[in-house]
Amino acid sequence: MGANDKRIRIAIDAMGGDYAPQEIVQGAVEAAKKDNNLESILVGPLDILKKELAKYDISGLAIRCAHADDFIREKENPALAVRRKPNSSIVVVTKMVKTGEADGLLGATPTGSLVTSAIQFLGMW
Repeated sequence: MGANDKRIRIAIDAMGGDYAPQEIVQGAVEAAKKDNNLESILVGPLDILKKELAKYDISGLAIRCAHADDFIREKENPALAVRRKPNSSIVVVTKMVKTGEADGLLGATPTGSLVTSAIQFLGMW
């Protein structure tokens, strides 16, 4: 990376998806190995994320973790879950984009909660 280059920071809901967090963490590690212009910010309960990351050699990779107390499950009502779980992983990643801490987000969370969180915190243009 050159002196003027800036890493693209992607906040990742590490708890969303059928095989989370294992598959999400593995994908973030593989992406970081392939592209040094990418910074992956894995979001979820820190104890779970650190245990999963310990399976990989991430020295020198641009991967970090951010804490979220909870996550939204598949069968939950999306709008209610986003409101009732203000520190869920999908809400935290969305707020990171809003505040500029991340440039974008990735979530394999239930679609309804992803859309609800985006509309609530990022708005509609």
